[in-house]
Amino acid sequence: MRGPVVVTLRNEASPWGISAAVGLHALLAAMLALMPLPKPPKRLEEERVSVDLLTPQQFEASTRPPPTPAAPKIPAAVSLPAATPPVSQPPTAPAMIRPTEMLSAKTLADPRSRQARADLATFASDERMVQLCNLEAMDQIRRWRTDYQPERVVPYATAEEKITGTTIAASGAAFRSRRNWYGLKFRCQLAGDGESVVGFEFLVGDLVPREKWDELGLPAVH
Repeated sequence: MRGPVVVTLRNEASPWGISAAVGLHALLAAMLALMPLPKPPKRLEEERVSVDLLTPQQFEASTRPPPTPAAPKIPAAVSLPAATPPVSQPPTAPAMIRPTEMLSAKTLADPRSRQARADLATFASDERMVQLCNLEAMDQIRRWRTDYQPERVVPYATAEEKITGTTIAASGAAFRSRRNWYGLKFRCQLAGDGESVVGFEFLVGDLVPREKWDELGLPAVH
């Protein structure tokens, strides 16, 4: 495994402001509708009983049992389609963080970064682009979370970084902060001449167990 090439910066990173997130709470109100009770029916007045005289034919017709009504037809049972089991959705991958401002050029322009600029000038083109992306990663992580203090990036900890033209994709990177190593994934876009970062996105992963440091080539000290 190749040894990591490191760009060491002499300047101290200035603190960044922390923006506080304000949570919005929605209050739900429940309404109860009271239905009026039904009014009791009015009592009907007593009706007088009238007696009618019937002929034998009318009496026979009145005493004849009524015809039996035909049984209602029962509709055939309707077969419902079988319920389709819900399709399980794969878990959504965490979204990459996409900064709108690139920071590595400003860091290198600082007079205290003179040695870092000299070191970068000695690297081959691909390696110089990788180191510029590593520097961008450290600057962006530090701005994103002030409790991280990145001091080193290894872009090939668990998977080799991929260089396509002036784009570098590192899905198995790692960075060290406060004597611990953390997983890292980033995609870095450089300018056409490969001398500056013009686009960057990243995602910080979990803490790397100390027993895996040697296996992954992650040094315990600088």
